[in-house]
Amino acid sequence: MMSLFKKVFRFYINCSIHVSLAVVSLTLFTYIKLQFPIDYTLLIFIFLSSITGYNFVKYAPIAKLHHRSLTQQLKLIQIFSFLVFIFLIICLFFVDTKVIIISIGLGIITLLYAVPIGKKNIREIAYLKVFVIAFIWASVTYFLPLYNHSNEIRDLNENHLFQLIERIFWVVLLMIPFEIRDLKFDKKYLITLVSALGVKRIKLFSLLLLILLFVLKLFLVSEDQIWVYLCIYTSLAMVIVFAEPTQKPYYSSFLVEALPIFWALLIWLS
Repeated sequence: MMSLFKKVFRFYINCSIHVSLAVVSLTLFTYIKLQFPIDYTLLIFIFLSSITGYNFVKYAPIAKLHHRSLTQQLKLIQIFSFLVFIFLIICLFFVDTKVIIISIGLGIITLLYAVPIGKKNIREIAYLKVFVIAFIWASVTYFLPLYNHSNEIRDLNENHLFQLIERIFWVVLLMIPFEIRDLKFDKKYLITLVSALGVKRIKLFSLLLLILLFVLKLFLVSEDQIWVYLCIYTSLAMVIVFAEPTQKPYYSSFLVEALPIFWALLIWLS
C-alpha cells in the first residue's frame, strides 16, 4: 500500500500536477483579492496549459535523447501529457480570444526557454532564467485574469501595477530554494543569482526584499488582511532560510510549491 502511495505521489509531482495547482491557486488568489467573479473555464485552461508547458520543458529533451529506452513512468507521463494537451485544445473553444493571444505569446517564451536559438536557450543566459519564469507566472496568474475581466489595458491602475510587480517578486523568491538546490547540478557556465551571490548572501538579500515588500504592503491593504500578508511573507522567509544545497527530496518540488495553495486558502478565509 505504501509503495503504491509513493508511486502515485511521485507521478503527481513528476507530471507537474502539483506545480500546476500552485499556478491555479495564485490565479484564484487574484480573483479573490480583486473581488472578481471566478472564471472557472479560465482556471481549467491555465491548469491544462501549465501541465503542458512544464512537461514540455522538463521532458522533451529527455524523450528526444532516450526515446528508445524511456522508463515506464516517463511513458505514462507522455501519455498523460498528450491527453492533457487534447483537453487543452478543446478548452480553446471556450476561452476568450484575447486569452488565447496572450497565451500564445507566453507559450513562445516557454518554447524559447527550452529550445536553443543558436547556441543558447533562455535558461542558459546569465541571470535571466528566474526572471523569465517569474514574468510568465505573474502574467498568467495576475495579468491574465485581470485583463480578461477588465477588457481594456487602460483600465489598469497604479495599484494593479504594484500587485503585478509584487507577484513577480513572489515567484522570484519562491524559486530561490530551487536555485539553491540546483546549485551543485547546474553547469559551470550557468550563472544564476545564487551562484553569483552565494547561498548566504542570496538569503540575506531575499529577507531584506521581503521586509521591504511587506512594509509597502502595509500602506495598501486593510487591517483585516494584514495577517494574510504577514503569513505569506513569513512562509516565504521560512522556506528560503531553511533551503540548503542538500535538501530533502520534495522540499522544493512539494513544500515550496505548496505555498501558493496555502496562500489561496488564506485569502479565501479572510
